[in-house]
Amino acid sequence: MSPGIGRRPFLALALAAPLAGCSLFGGDDVPTETQATPPAVQSLADGHVVAVGRDFERTTVETADTETPVQDALDAVADSGGRVYLPPGVVTDSGPIRPHENTGIYGFGMNVSVLEIGGRGTDGIRFDRGERTHRVQLDGFELRGPGVDADTGVAVNFRPNERDAATDPADFYVGRLYCREWGNTVYRVADGVGPFQCRHDFLRIDDCDAGDRDALIEWHSGYGPANWFGTVVAYPTASASGADSRLLHQRGGGLSIEHITVGSTTGRLVDTAGGRLHVGRLHYEPVGQRSVPSALVAIGDDAVTRIDDVIVDSGAVEYVYELTAGAGDAMLSNATQGSGVIRENVVHVSNRPDPDRPSFYFGPARDVDVAGSWDTGSLRALGAAGVGLG
Repeated sequence: MSPGIGRRPFLALALAAPLAGCSLFGGDDVPTETQATPPAVQSLADGHVVAVGRDFERTTVETADTETPVQDALDAVADSGGRVYLPPGVVTDSGPIRPHENTGIYGFGMNVSVLEIGGRGTDGIRFDRGERTHRVQLDGFELRGPGVDADTGVAVNFRPNERDAATDPADFYVGRLYCREWGNTVYRVADGVGPFQCRHDFLRIDDCDAGDRDALIEWHSGYGPANWFGTVVAYPTASASGADSRLLHQRGGGLSIEHITVGSTTGRLVDTAGGRLHVGRLHYEPVGQRSVPSALVAIGDDAVTRIDDVIVDSGAVEYVYELTAGAGDAMLSNATQGSGVIRENVVHVSNRPDPDRPSFYFGPARDVDVAGSWDTGSLRALGAAGVGLG
């Protein structure tokens, strides 16, 4: 914040762009420079949560009066849809927070507004309503768990509802979301739930420990197309489990990720089977590894995988890619070895890939190790154009 701008004027300026001209700020016939502090800005300055509905009706939830201020604000706009604004500072909700269709939670920045989940063993934001909860937005705040040493749920959890019916939310949007201090998976899509057409511009995961879980991001659903991530950044901790956290475990659906960059105690980056995955760049820069991954990217049965670029910038891996039984339809770039170490080789064919589904590695044949006495299945190394391996 500029030293010349006070807290209330700063809030007014921040809210003015998306809500200019509405009754949230008082009468339209009074010049802005002569108005008193608008009620919504005053409420936010006082640390309360403000909900704005479709017709600009306003609800202020005083955080001292309830253990569920954010859920109460979402419920206030459940029928019409609307926006819930978090104030600068920390707001505690016992959780889990369950959004309604056409609602959103907005903060003043990832390091400015903090939504802290105070309940032990509970999720942060959970999608499990009976109806399909479409068009939910999260943007500009930190979603903080109770700490990796506590019993935590999942930060963002898509799961079947109480009747075990699929919810299949569509058009979910994340602008800039910062997840911290979760001792569990951070983003989980359960089997039987199929989010589709979901967009995540920037997802950062710090100080979280997924140790004995499948990964920080788990996509167990067998379906759900057109889900996109821009940048995923992860700096987990191993302070609770003593184990490196894997990044992505995918068992279905269609995912596209532009950039993945990781550090601290991150282990394997990708374990995929049964889905479609396209990653633009994997940047691996761990510090304080607990163990060396057998491969950064493991590709299993029925996966369709494309990896455009891999950089091993610190730490060590045995292999960059591993193709297991039934793997096929993979397009894999050569890897750049920065200050990190690739101990064995770039590609390991550890079990026979699907001979009817060709895969391509854009590097020389000498980069490929094959375990066993059989051939490589359908893998082709293209370091010399047109010269195949296997």
